[in-house]
Amino acid sequence: MSMPASLFIFSLVFLVTSPVLADLRLDGGTNFGWEADKWRLQVDGVMGGQSSGSLDFDDSNTIMSFSGNVILDGGGFSSVRKERFNAIDLTPYAGIVIQMETTEPFYSDGDDGIQPPLGLHLQFHDTSSYYGYASAFTIPLSSVAGEETSVYLPLSSFDRGSRMGFQCNSCKIDFSSVNEMDIYVLFQARRFNVRVKSITAVDTTMRFPSPVISIASKNDVQSLIDNTIQSGVKLYNYGYAELCIAVYRSTLNTILAADFDNGSDVSRLLRGMICQGFQRAETQSNSKPDVAWTLRYTLNGILEELGFLDSSQGTGWRPNVSMADSLADQCSGVTSGAFTSNTNEPTTALSTSSPTSGDPTFAPTTTVRSTPTHTPTAIIKTSTLPTTPPPTLTPTAIIKTTTLPTTSPPTLTPTTVMKTTSLPTEPAVPEDLNNIPDKMPSPLTDSSLINKEGSQETIDATVSENILAENSSTSLHFGSYLVVFANLSLAVVLHLCSYCR
Repeated sequence: MSMPASLFIFSLVFLVTSPVLADLRLDGGTNFGWEADKWRLQVDGVMGGQSSGSLDFDDSNTIMSFSGNVILDGGGFSSVRKERFNAIDLTPYAGIVIQMETTEPFYSDGDDGIQPPLGLHLQFHDTSSYYGYASAFTIPLSSVAGEETSVYLPLSSFDRGSRMGFQCNSCKIDFSSVNEMDIYVLFQARRFNVRVKSITAVDTTMRFPSPVISIASKNDVQSLIDNTIQSGVKLYNYGYAELCIAVYRSTLNTILAADFDNGSDVSRLLRGMICQGFQRAETQSNSKPDVAWTLRYTLNGILEELGFLDSSQGTGWRPNVSMADSLADQCSGVTSGAFTSNTNEPTTALSTSSPTSGDPTFAPTTTVRSTPTHTPTAIIKTSTLPTTPPPTLTPTAIIKTTTLPTTSPPTLTPTTVMKTTSLPTEPAVPEDLNNIPDKMPSPLTDSSLINKEGSQETIDATVSENILAENSSTSLHFGSYLVVFANLSLAVVLHLCSYCR
């Protein structure tokens, strides 16, 4: 049956005249600036930490500048928070765009090598939930600081519900009544500088290209990956798999978009390997630990292919080098998430190419499997992996046990809290994606990558002492006092009963 002409004309007029959903400014922007009086700073001093932070509004109130230093001893975060505002409905929108300036130049002065991208949380609160809900992102690396860039966060990525270190895996945000907003720097021991220009809700999925950097040699790739793994390891072990994934992805996207002068063979090889990792991670989107491990395996594979790790001792999945060339053109570097040929999403046309002035002029060396003449400065294989697979653990892999006395103690001294710090080594992962283990140990436990800050035991102990210490130690000490109180009460009752006889 054909559509009546009048109905067809009405439908056409409705489509033409229906208003397009406008972007919703949450704060910032050149037209209105920031609502500076509604933002405040909060650092981990509230829980005994030593991290610092400062909040300023620059360039005629068009840039929110949040800087400071995160220290893991006793805490580990610095944040800025916008106080409660009239609830807004974000359900018609697809995601959030954060427009900002880059603050981490790829080449900078210092002895720590090339710094990894800084991971952050954007967190929303609603009017009915006890928890806040965060999405992880990074400030992309660039050739020089001050380049304008943007990241896109789909609303579905705001799925980490937490409050004061306690996480709720079954909770969901009510996007119809959002009334608070925070930005966090978490568990990355470093100085930071965050410069945000605007935060906007948009009605379409967007992708922004990574800033283009010029990589001088494969040693620079090694330095970047080494430091990225160090950062991701700590984040994963503290229970922040989302931030670990964001940092790993950001580094891989940086390499994917990089300009390898006179090094097209190296560039295509690495791009193809990264694309394999991204495509594999897409099939694991329902498991954050699996995604984190796939990206970690991709980083390991690159180090092996460049000759910085011994491939004969590595475990787990690796990109297939023989397929790299055919996949080299199927992925593009973006500032958040991953963009592959299997992703039917538009890439926003936004020029973020870095200035070429000041970039190194010498070309990267040729990819080799033998040990490079340049001695790796950070991550080196020093031990052989065990032949038997270790037991799997939860992502944090931190176990704390309390040893209770068998007899009532003479005083009210709390019982000793024993912390176990030994973690398993990296297990082999089957090629069949359907057989990937549900639980994965922390990336820190890959014995093929020894943390340059100290021994495995030292790093594990540091993680054990810091991860949610304010919550776990409180509950353990409280339980210890209850046991002591019960034992003393029993002793008093027995003593009184002796007089009754």
